[in-house]
Amino acid sequence: MEVRISRDVLLNAVHKVQGIVEPKGAMPILSHLHLSAKKDNIIIRATDLEIGTLGNYPANVTTEGAVTLNARKLFDIIRELPNEEIYIKKEENNWITLKCGKSKFRLPGLPPEDYPPMPEYSDKVVIEFDGKILKEMIRKTFFSVSPDESRQALNGLLLEAEGSNATLVGTDGHRLALISRPVNSQNDSKEKVSYLLPKKALSELLKLMEDDDEKFGFSAHENHLAFIHGKQVIVSRKIDGKFPNYRQVIPTDNSLKAQANREDLTHALKRVALLADEKSKMVRFEIQKGSLTLVSDNTDLGAAVEEVALDYDGDEVSIGLNAKYVLDILNVMDVEAVTLNLKDQNHSCLFTSVNDDQYKSIVMPMRL
Repeated sequence: MEVRISRDVLLNAVHKVQGIVEPKGAMPILSHLHLSAKKDNIIIRATDLEIGTLGNYPANVTTEGAVTLNARKLFDIIRELPNEEIYIKKEENNWITLKCGKSKFRLPGLPPEDYPPMPEYSDKVVIEFDGKILKEMIRKTFFSVSPDESRQALNGLLLEAEGSNATLVGTDGHRLALISRPVNSQNDSKEKVSYLLPKKALSELLKLMEDDDEKFGFSAHENHLAFIHGKQVIVSRKIDGKFPNYRQVIPTDNSLKAQANREDLTHALKRVALLADEKSKMVRFEIQKGSLTLVSDNTDLGAAVEEVALDYDGDEVSIGLNAKYVLDILNVMDVEAVTLNLKDQNHSCLFTSVNDDQYKSIVMPMRL
């Protein structure tokens, strides 16, 4: 293999896959990237056996072939190189020579034939997303995914599609986020379809989203899901398990509606949360006509009280909420005013906005 490639192109390609490779796994080859040169392209693959990614990049290929190189070491080297063309040549015993400007490196590789194959995926697109919409859908739900690895069905987002609409839902059992947006459905049957998308695959997908005008195709084949963007693909195993019936959790009778300026509420809550209990993060929301009082009372740290103006004319109500959960919601909402939909201190609080009825977030109450 002998190839020349732009330093910026190679740096961008190698940077995108750093999160997939296994730096200290049981199989040393999983800490490597597979680079193959064909015609006027270099194809870069990475996998951790759960997720695989493949990308095609323009290159000047003198001799076709394949090599594997340590992903982290390659990235660290390219990052420090001058912005000149990089020359890569495969030597005997899988050693690789890399040159750029006045820099020259000799790097050990592993046999490329030992590299795990790319999982089979379908290039038949079921759903096509606008890049801007897909990025928004992930950003506004990703924070609610459960970190508990033992709850496999909650370790990702549920994607549902029906007609020209798609819904993404995340929950960890204490909170839930849901967003629906228009998509270009390629599903001939028009029946509702649903898939559990692993959080690591979604995290890697976000790294591909550089331009809002891009299109991303989604496909499903047996046990694998794929997102296809031009000549780049991310393939992942489906999550096994049954996602909970999230529709049962969404409150329909929270008749007390209080509206606050999102930015004012965010800053006030951040300040009060500084003295909240380290473990529970609980802050008391005391809602009365015209104002919201935020209270944190910690016997070890002290107490904090903050008042925020509120558009509210209902009965007084107090509810204990996890401040971090609420801040996660406020930080992703792109609106001026946020609405708190409440029933009483024993029922969940639903966060919505007047401008967007297709985005909802729920936080379960805490005992006062």
